Amino acid sequence: MSHSSHTPALLITLSLLGACSSQSENDGLNATTSTASAYAPGVPGGVESETEQVWAVVTAVDQQKRTFTLEDEQGNRQTFNAVPQMRNFSQLKAGDRVKAIVTHERVIQLRAPGQDRNDAAAGLVATTPQGSKPGMLVADTEEVTAIVKAIDTTQHTATLEFADGSRKVVRVRPDIELKPSYLNQEVAIRMSSALAISVEAP
Repeated sequence: MSHSSHTPALLITLSLLGACSSQSENDGLNATTSTASAYAPGVPGGVESETEQVWAVVTAVDQQKRTFTLEDEQGNRQTFNAVPQMRNFSQLKAGDRVKAIVTHERVIQLRAPGQDRNDAAAGLVATTPQGSKPGMLVADTEEVTAIVKAIDTTQHTATLEFADGSRKVVRVRPDIELKPSYLNQEVAIRMSSALAISVEAP
């Protein structure tokens, strides 16, 4: 499944690059979004992923302010600040093509109390070699856990309690049988995000 969306500062804002609020020309850039999911029928949990991609051309660069303006194929423009992690900014020039891809993945698992768990968050920032075209890769993984505190077979929902004591009622997939044994089991939600930005000469 894929579609195009018109979302201001969609990808690069997520990548630690902020849109310049003083720019009146900011219209937002068009992004192509695709989604996918995988799960075993009748088994709680699964994997969901979403990928967003933007292609744009650099129309202006301010080396002193470390800002640059991108324009997509529809003529929408967005101006951004280049964060320190974006090395080789001095190599960027008007006419360069920029490709930005953001991938989000969410893995959901139901597990018994005491089962092995990994709460550590992991992150990665990689940049291009000195002297080459600007670019960066940012990746981050975090795990959130909750306990199944209640099950509603009529509404086919479950109530999850998180570590801070907050609770949330979530709808359960219709193919899953809500068993009493699921009460007090742990739901682990591992969220991974990755952003890749590359610049190509015209």
